[in-house]
Amino acid sequence: MRNMNKLRTLAASALFAVCSPLLMAQTFTYSYSGPQYPIPGDSEDLSAVTTIFVQRSLTITKVTVNVDIEYPRPGDLNLYLYSPRGTRTKLLERNCGARGTLRNMTFDDSATSKYSEFCPVETGGSFKGEEPLANSNGQSSFGTWRLATENNGSNDIGWIRGFSVTITGTVSGTKPTTSAEGVLNAASFRPGAIASQESLILVGSALGPLTGSSAPAGALPSTLGGVSVSFDNQAAGIAAVSEGFLKIQAPASLVPGTKTKMRITSQGVAGDDVELDVVGVSPALYTQNVLGVGTVKAVNQNGTLNSPENPAARGSYVSMYANGLGAVAPPLTTGQVPPLSPLSVVTSATTAIIAGIAAPVSYAGVAPPYPGLYQVNLQIPDGVVTGGHSIFLYSSGLPSQSNVVIFVQ
Repeated sequence: MRNMNKLRTLAASALFAVCSPLLMAQTFTYSYSGPQYPIPGDSEDLSAVTTIFVQRSLTITKVTVNVDIEYPRPGDLNLYLYSPRGTRTKLLERNCGARGTLRNMTFDDSATSKYSEFCPVETGGSFKGEEPLANSNGQSSFGTWRLATENNGSNDIGWIRGFSVTITGTVSGTKPTTSAEGVLNAASFRPGAIASQESLILVGSALGPLTGSSAPAGALPSTLGGVSVSFDNQAAGIAAVSEGFLKIQAPASLVPGTKTKMRITSQGVAGDDVELDVVGVSPALYTQNVLGVGTVKAVNQNGTLNSPENPAARGSYVSMYANGLGAVAPPLTTGQVPPLSPLSVVTSATTAIIAGIAAPVSYAGVAPPYPGLYQVNLQIPDGVVTGGHSIFLYSSGLPSQSNVVIFVQ
């Protein structure tokens, strides 16, 4: 169907959470908190896909959805919610013609009538969708939830102003629980194979104490807040802990081309082993938001943070921050504070491209005094025109994540 094909297109992401205290049954609300997002006209054959990353692993018992969409004719729109597993729930499919509003509207299986039966004209109501949100019951809440909004009836333009999911679910007691999908590159915020000394974000449930804490300055400890993480019995460095979120550094001893078993132990309770692939490098660039997309985290030669207001001059040098660049020489131990002298440089070939043009790399190595952080210095090519441009870092021929931008003047 044409409306399904539109999911290949526009996307926006943001992350925000309001959480209840830790109980066996829990309720969380996660909201899209980015800028208002346009809904293309029907002739563009595009869907607006807004996403929310849910960092808790609950077994779902109930989902409700709130949308705040400004559009003159809701009857032109198809509206679908996709769970992290890809289960589609049809909320609207060209219902109500010219009548109705989608401002601050909640879709809830417990409501008394369907939106399509009532066609509300006032904001703030609660209605059933065309299909039950209970389609996602029994699944894990962890991962990316997508709201696909498609104009399938006119070329009127509208805006997605807000979107949230409220999830009720259960956890299995105090046993720390995550999965391979919950092991994320700390820069790209994406799962995948891991490299030695890579900084990782682990998300799940019962991972650590309710009151989070961060490691003090200096070498990363192997235990923090009653939490430790091992890979084939080799301790990881622990940077931060909380109930649903850990930040760690993978051991330097990991061997590329093998598999490793990760185990989280929290408050004396060990979770199940999670098997992960080990690679030589897993390159990613840090961005100025936590989701690994948008403006790169880079310092211009004049000392300003790169941004539309502070672009880098052509021919100047910038310093970017990266993750997953693998082994360095001289080598460092897990969690070690990198010294200023001698600097440890990456052993893999490292290159960069801005707007399709090679950008000379003058340094790729550790960023003292921060354990697990890499720094890459490069020169802005003369051939790049003024504006925001895609930037890719390549390590051993593998690229960093897409949708990262640097600004040039």
